[in-house]
Amino acid sequence: MKIQIKTLLFITISLTLFTSCDEGGNPDGGGTTTRNFAGDWHIIVLKSDGTPLTNYGLFSTYNAASNDENFWIDDHDNTFELKTKVQVKDFNTLTFSATNSEEMYLGDNVNIANGKILKNAAHSFGGHVVDSIYFEVEYVNDPGTIYKFAGHKRTGFLEDEL
Repeated sequence: MKIQIKTLLFITISLTLFTSCDEGGNPDGGGTTTRNFAGDWHIIVLKSDGTPLTNYGLFSTYNAASNDENFWIDDHDNTFELKTKVQVKDFNTLTFSATNSEEMYLGDNVNIANGKILKNAAHSFGGHVVDSIYFEVEYVNDPGTIYKFAGHKRTGFLEDEL
């Protein structure tokens, strides 16, 4: 009787282990609609004349929950207090903008213009070829004052970190 129970237990455990590892075909994790815009970026904020206002800070761009043409730009409340949703203008040329978009940290609204990601158009701090990002921000409560945001994609390599 003990042998039958052990055999039955062994078969049950074996079947459970083998079937629980079955992927059920070739699963594809897919990607979000705005995956080509997503990533972490080292960005510096400049006055309209090109004078730096900040040192480089870490920003993130990531998809919105709606998984449509909208994505977030977020400095994690560290560099320039900017977290807002922008809209893709063209998926092929990687351009984006926003009009009167709510800024989540300050509670103000912002306009974002001339947003663009250029593939392999920049160099990281360590010299690696990476994507570049550029956009201009105007806070609605300060009309006419344009801040330029420019930077490059984060690689994650130690020599490229701030």
